[in-house]
Amino acid sequence: MDLKNSGMVTPKRTVLSVSQEKLRNNAADWHNLLSKWETLNKMGFSVVNKIGNIKISALTEDKVELECNSIASGFHSQKVNPKYNEELEMLYKELHDTLENLNDPFFPGLKI
Repeated sequence: MDLKNSGMVTPKRTVLSVSQEKLRNNAADWHNLLSKWETLNKMGFSVVNKIGNIKISALTEDKVELECNSIASGFHSQKVNPKYNEELEMLYKELHDTLENLNDPFFPGLKI
């Protein structure tokens, strides 16, 4: 069987012009930047959620402690300083690093 007469056509790769190539490269850059931003955004929200849960938990513990103290002593005592939380400190650093990555002069490598 002769391939030239079989009706099968081999697709040819088109040669892109310079402007089409730039457009394609810019579209790929934007896609990569949006993917990076989405990943950092998800990481940031995850960290903020963890911080919020720790804070809510601490407030609940403080409220229970205040109620126990007021029942036992007959008056409300106030906490002067909240407890230092090492886990919160690590989460704050992680959030700061994520924010720094987002603020990296609009993602280096972007050529518009």
